[in-house]
Amino acid sequence: MTKSVAVINDLSGFGKCSLTAAIAVLSVMGIQPCPLPTAILTNQTGYKNHYCYDFSEHMPFYTDMWAKNNARFDGIYSGYIAGERQVDFIKDFINKFKMSDTKIVVDPVMGDNGQLYPPYNKTTCDKIRELAKTADIITPNLTELCLLSGADFNSVTEKSSSGFFFEHIENIAKNAISHDNMKIAVTGIKKDGYIYNGVFERGNAQFFRSKEYGSSFSGTGDIFSSIICGSILNDISLSEAVEKATSFIEEVIKDTVKAPYEKNHGIDFEKYLYKLALQRE
Repeated sequence: MTKSVAVINDLSGFGKCSLTAAIAVLSVMGIQPCPLPTAILTNQTGYKNHYCYDFSEHMPFYTDMWAKNNARFDGIYSGYIAGERQVDFIKDFINKFKMSDTKIVVDPVMGDNGQLYPPYNKTTCDKIRELAKTADIITPNLTELCLLSGADFNSVTEKSSSGFFFEHIENIAKNAISHDNMKIAVTGIKKDGYIYNGVFERGNAQFFRSKEYGSSFSGTGDIFSSIICGSILNDISLSEAVEKATSFIEEVIKDTVKAPYEKNHGIDFEKYLYKLALQRE
């Protein structure tokens, strides 16, 4: 029977991110995505002009109807939230639908490049930090890892020329692990023209490298987290999942930058989706 995952994230008309990315990636990986929107956007917020509708008032209907229909999920995967109260909603959702074997994946969307996303604040971050503690796997970028662990982002990046740079990040990641079963996949660690993604769990740390092409693109973090979620539900190890996601995104970005591009549009991943398909005997 096809596994299913509740995907709690925003829906953006343009930008190839959030639910748009997750639905495509999870589907091709043989997982049924069950979307629960946190916000509806005309396009992602990197565009100069955008409109965002906070979906908070409607989210409880999903819980109620899904519960009445005896919905069961093999995974629960959360991303962007449109307000603090949505964190409490997600925690309640997990409590209601989590079974003994349900995998919880939290992408703790809070910021990037050392900056918080508007309109987030310290209170929002504190709530997301508490949500992250409930997860089996979290997928922060380097900024979000610092926010989760209390590390200073600027002091971390200043050490990028140091031979102990990766050891320093490993120590920060260890401080973000809140229980023995938690694993962390950190994205977007930039150094010397390469982007590294790290895997951290009790007693183990690995880094996977890809060449940096162009500037940052909309949606790459969502594609990464979705590949991780799909892989875990397909019983693939986190290290294998991160290696797969790193390779996939590098190949797509390398192709995207061959032609004139707008970073807010996202990467041209659609024609490469077949490479994510699970090979079944």
